[in-house]
Amino acid sequence: MPDALCGAMAWLQEGHARPPRAYRAIRWISRGMCDTWFREHAIVDHEWIPEDGGVLFAAWHPGSMVDPLFMFSSIPGQLTFAAKHTLFNYPILGSVMRSVGAKPIYRAIDKGEDGEDGNRSAANEGLLDTLAGILVDQGRCAIYPEGMAHLGSRPERIKTGPARIMLRAIRNSREAGVPDPALVPVGIHYTDQNKFRERGLLQVHPPMQLPPLPEEDGAPEPSQELLAEFDAAEAADRAWVQVVTGLLAVEMERSSQGLDNWDDRKLLWRTRSLVWVHRARAEGRKGAPSYAEAVLGARRTRAAWLHMLEEQPEQAEGLRSEIAAHSQRMQEHGLKEFELYERESRPGYSELGKAAVLLVWSTVWILGLMAWGAMVGSYPPYRLAGKLAKPYEEKMAYALGTYKIAIAFILLPLWWLLISLPIAWLITTPSSPVWSIPSYGVLPLIQPHLLKVPMLLMAVLLLFGWPLSARLHLILWRRVVLSWRTWRRWFRLRDGSIPWNELQAGQRDLASRLDTIGRSLVLPGDPDWKAPPTGVDDHEMVRKRTPS
Repeated sequence: MPDALCGAMAWLQEGHARPPRAYRAIRWISRGMCDTWFREHAIVDHEWIPEDGGVLFAAWHPGSMVDPLFMFSSIPGQLTFAAKHTLFNYPILGSVMRSVGAKPIYRAIDKGEDGEDGNRSAANEGLLDTLAGILVDQGRCAIYPEGMAHLGSRPERIKTGPARIMLRAIRNSREAGVPDPALVPVGIHYTDQNKFRERGLLQVHPPMQLPPLPEEDGAPEPSQELLAEFDAAEAADRAWVQVVTGLLAVEMERSSQGLDNWDDRKLLWRTRSLVWVHRARAEGRKGAPSYAEAVLGARRTRAAWLHMLEEQPEQAEGLRSEIAAHSQRMQEHGLKEFELYERESRPGYSELGKAAVLLVWSTVWILGLMAWGAMVGSYPPYRLAGKLAKPYEEKMAYALGTYKIAIAFILLPLWWLLISLPIAWLITTPSSPVWSIPSYGVLPLIQPHLLKVPMLLMAVLLLFGWPLSARLHLILWRRVVLSWRTWRRWFRLRDGSIPWNELQAGQRDLASRLDTIGRSLVLPGDPDWKAPPTGVDDHEMVRKRTPS
């Protein structure tokens, strides 16, 4: 897996026909939003995206509108989304979605909003034809097969839409003499999709290997129930769609790293952290893993865990209980796995001195021009967006991040337009109240130059300066946080109320056993790992490593 990039990622170059100007403009804005919303984000394994033929990307839906924002920003080429039709009713959002070519889906759960079932079914049939046509023209589409966003620990029931689109698109492509389109699963991973400055990863998986079409040898055979209800041709089509939908359900489980509940997922990530810290310490590596490395580690841990549950269920449950108990003790003391080992290599005085200099330097800049720009230009709408999104925290928790982004996207530009001209007048007018206040530092030096700038030009400069100062403020604030953590760690590692030796001995023993188990298995990411075929989960491909 390629290394993920920290912070603002280097966006991929176009691998397809250059999208229209309006599309590129909206994507440029979307990328800026991603760079601001996430502190680290990346797309990995994008080499799996086929160069020829249409592509239908299928992803699970854990983040409401954060998911399409992330995919739209990350995947090269022009991407057409299928989205629930109610989103098109919002004035600004609907216009943006139409501008980028999104297509509406009329869901059964929205019954009563749009009249008769027949109208909705006809509209959806038209949508399937439209998306299939885009794939025949070698375009790229994205769809969420679950049909709804959610906060579940694994994908919900997969709908038949993607399989029906692929059946039509493959047939029409062969009639047109163009390459068959590909169905490509995509894994979307977040540390927390509803919080500001978290981490995200988009992982592209290999294109699915689909069965022969209904009219070909080796095609799925229709059941007796299908033959009794439909004619032979329709029954054969439905059998193909059912099989492909089942295969896609497994791919969604694997790409999303689904487990039965969030407690299991949290323990899985705690296990990944235990093994990572243990191996990093043994190999002399320092620093935290990138999010891409962490997601790969979680995938390896999940594969090993599910394999053990099938092969050695008692040992697997025993390890789970030990990991849960260790996790509980660590949480009681507010500790992370790496802190137990770092006690042996506490920050030295040179590191403390460097952190102190960086802390003071960044704080001085934060409390200066950057702070005024960020506080005046971004803090009021940021706080208001949080309050306006608060009512959705309980009734629509899965969409909380979406509402925060959407509200901020509307409020920030309006606020910048509202304040730029008045503040420009205060800065460029000699009689303004600003210049009646005694000034210190560099202000007396720059005042004559500021008074010479035309007010309208200053307003334009401020309009572009507000977002710039906010971004610079985030960079400086991150440096302050990292410097403060160094000092906090120095004091914390000397806290005598924590049973360091006992916790460290327990973690070493547990992590060592987990590492031994991991090294005895061939897992995802190993050089000799064999990628599972379509419809097979990772744990089914795990095997014992042959002793050398």
